[in-house]
Amino acid sequence: MQGGTARWMGPELIAPERFGFEKSRPTKASDCYALGMVIYETISGKLPFHEHADLAVFLKVVEGKRPPRAVGFTDDLWRTLELCWAPQPNIRPSIESVLHILEKVLNSPEPSSPWADQKMEYGDDWGSASNSSGSGTDVGGLGRR
Repeated sequence: MQGGTARWMGPELIAPERFGFEKSRPTKASDCYALGMVIYETISGKLPFHEHADLAVFLKVVEGKRPPRAVGFTDDLWRTLELCWAPQPNIRPSIESVLHILEKVLNSPEPSSPWADQKMEYGDDWGSASNSSGSGTDVGGLGRR
């Protein structure tokens, strides 16, 4: 029997048959989903699905529900999290792409950014992140596999 914590588990780990898998098995794509939830928790200061009991979270995740956007999330960061939480594992970005985008968000002078006081250069590089692993299809420059 596979263990895990629903608040950070990709839907394919909870209901593998819905995604064409015979059994639940962690993958790089499920790690990406979990990373998105860790980022959410870090920025928001709240557990993913904090307003729901643990058992209800399983249903929410499988139904495609995701945590609501909270204060502190820039548009680029939120877009990145949405990609990490894509329902289909094969369209989630690589971890390397997520880290690249996080570096750009960190360096962003965007006024709503929690790091707005940082005076670092920012290039509009949203579409230039690449899949450094070289595997899979790079859709839209985000290293999606």
